[in-house]
Amino acid sequence: MDSLSLIRRQRWLLCVALIVLIFGAGVGFAAEPEDADKEQKLEEIIEAQQRQLDAQQKELEEQREMLQELLLRIEHEPAPTTVPAPEAEDSEPNAPVQEAQTEPAWPGSISLFDTKTRLAIGGFVQLDVIHDTDAIGAPCEFITATIPTDGGTPAQGADGQTNFCINTSRLTFESRTPTRFGRLTTFLSGDLYGDALSASPEPRVRQAYGELEGALWGGDLLVGQAWGTYVDLDAWPDILDFEGPGSAIAYRQPMVRWSKALADHVDLRIALEQPGNGAVQDADPLTRWPDLVGTLKWSHGGGHLRAAGLVRDLRASAADGRPASATGWGLAGSGKVILPAKSSFLFEASFGEGVGGYFNDIQTIGVYDPATPSLELVPLFAYYLAFDHSWSHTLSSSVLYAALDFDNLESQPEDEGENTGYISLNLIWRPITALMFGAEFLSGERRDKSGAEGTDNRLQLSGRFSF
Repeated sequence: MDSLSLIRRQRWLLCVALIVLIFGAGVGFAAEPEDADKEQKLEEIIEAQQRQLDAQQKELEEQREMLQELLLRIEHEPAPTTVPAPEAEDSEPNAPVQEAQTEPAWPGSISLFDTKTRLAIGGFVQLDVIHDTDAIGAPCEFITATIPTDGGTPAQGADGQTNFCINTSRLTFESRTPTRFGRLTTFLSGDLYGDALSASPEPRVRQAYGELEGALWGGDLLVGQAWGTYVDLDAWPDILDFEGPGSAIAYRQPMVRWSKALADHVDLRIALEQPGNGAVQDADPLTRWPDLVGTLKWSHGGGHLRAAGLVRDLRASAADGRPASATGWGLAGSGKVILPAKSSFLFEASFGEGVGGYFNDIQTIGVYDPATPSLELVPLFAYYLAFDHSWSHTLSSSVLYAALDFDNLESQPEDEGENTGYISLNLIWRPITALMFGAEFLSGERRDKSGAEGTDNRLQLSGRFSF
């Protein structure tokens, strides 16, 4: 092979090599983006799987925390008490067999001698430090009917007086027993207000009753001494004064009461109660028939409206003379209205004849005339308006105005009370459930039939320790 042919061959090989290199480079350049796309897609898949794994890990941690909370709750909550079925001797003949009943946990209660009955003991100790600027006949309760209209004497506090009272302190016993009808509840309570006109503590019974659920026509039956059916405790303002407004319907007495829920928010109460409440001028009240009281209450959203009525047979006699009778009656409306900003409006208004004994203040119900004989009843009108407000979960206030007016009879003496007024304003602090401290300003007045007037202003500081 000559040199020229060799050169041509080398050039040809060089051209082929260049072509191969150029083609390979082109292929390489074309493949590089595809590999990059594959790598990017792989990274995206890995990132998505990592996010899913993180979410599953978070959910697993939340479920683990919920399980730990549930285990702690089960460990600390008391187990429900299983109550055996009633014994054979407690059952009526041919009564259906009752299955074992489970009584819900009742905090603070104990089993009574290993029976179906559980018992709870409670109460509180309270000290009231009270200063009056003027005379009043009740040192520990703000009873406006006891304010003298002649200025009073130094012994009555005309120059001002201070009293320390523990009479409000209370002790309660409550039991609950499941039966084949429903729950049987008994309640017994007492305080130290045996003498309302003294600062010296004197024990007395406040309530003593038993109540059986579903005992009669699907309603609850209460027997014993309890708050009167005419009383609306749910409309009672948050005040420190033990007595409360003189126009308020407030009393406790023996009774037989039947209660039933007519609908989801409607309750009916009918009661036969101890007769003879109140004072009759120049005579002693007699009892022939019990007082008949009925109430109808509608509740909704923490508030309520209630209508109440009563009819009573009143009799009186003096010096074993012939008795005289009259029919007393009363109507009342009360309620609690929930307002914005943690506030509520409470009210009560009532009127009637011969019902003075149901109120906190003047309790005259009628005048007896031995000549006829006859019993003339005294009409009255009473009301109070109150506003409760919570400044925080521990601090609250209440402001209240109340008035009680009697339409005095001509036969009544000139010094008979005609009307009373009551004003209160307070600030109450409850740092925990078992503690309460408060300060309250009270102002009251009394006016007699003659027009004579008397007033008193009071500052009350209270501290309560509950158990």
